[in-house]
Amino acid sequence: KWKEKLSIAKDSGKKVAIVGAGPAGLTAGWFLRLKGHHVTVFEALPKPGGWLKAGIPDYRLPPELLEKEIKDIEEIGVEIKTNNFVSSTKSLFDKGFDAIFLAMGAPEGFSVGLPGEEDPRVLDGISTLKKINFNEKVNIEGDVAVVGGGNVAIDVARSSLRMKDTSSVTVLYRRTRQEMPAYEHEIEDAIDEGVEMKYLVNPVRVVPKEDKIHVECVKMELGKPDESGRRRPVPIEGSEFLIKLDRLIMAIGQKSDVPSDFGVDLSKRGRVIADEESLVTSQKGVYAGGDLVSGPASVIEAVQMGRVAAS
Repeated sequence: KWKEKLSIAKDSGKKVAIVGAGPAGLTAGWFLRLKGHHVTVFEALPKPGGWLKAGIPDYRLPPELLEKEIKDIEEIGVEIKTNNFVSSTKSLFDKGFDAIFLAMGAPEGFSVGLPGEEDPRVLDGISTLKKINFNEKVNIEGDVAVVGGGNVAIDVARSSLRMKDTSSVTVLYRRTRQEMPAYEHEIEDAIDEGVEMKYLVNPVRVVPKEDKIHVECVKMELGKPDESGRRRPVPIEGSEFLIKLDRLIMAIGQKSDVPSDFGVDLSKRGRVIADEESLVTSQKGVYAGGDLVSGPASVIEAVQMGRVAAS
């Protein structure tokens, strides 16, 4: 019924380029198209959806549902070009676009610089999820530990548990369960499925051995609150111990990767700085939203920013 009531304004003659086909970019595309603008979405990955496709496992978000919603967006005239990496805003303005919305998300994983982490059995959580979701070969087997306490860490742990060659999955988190940023029901589901949780534990070194990797960990205690408002984890002297693993997966956060030729101001964390109300950046005609501006947040917050940017 809602489709019957949908009305698209007459052609405005304006063209908008959107960089990134995630929730922020696709939402902006939808609302801009309804206003009669011509919209082209450029996506670097082979399929649209952004983090919805590349990062959220299929058991949480069935791909057929996502594909159906994206098809709705394409059916009203939003053009999505996959396998299209944009390296500069100038190139888009040169093609005749009147405005640009940057919505590339936060698709890169953090490295903590653990000694020994260059061993091929130490994996990055973000790229691991991406490989799983794109049905690429993923090298997960035996006893697995995931470092982190956010939703990505829990998703990696639960996805790893579903791999046929996995024996056990343990989450290593440096604070207590109360401080875990992951959604409570996701933590519960992970525990119910058989993921073991080790709290107040932090890996400090990876010692590669032929059969396993030996991960040296230290026990932590909570000190005074830090800038996040949570009590800071402090190492307990002399509490070091070893865990023998087949795979160690680092899932300690996400960051954006903005090409230097985009010509927009970035924060110290590498996020695009955009006006809170208009989402306009330091460059005229260029807007930005979603995780690229807020840092990793919820899907619905990215949707909201896409709608605001379109407006």
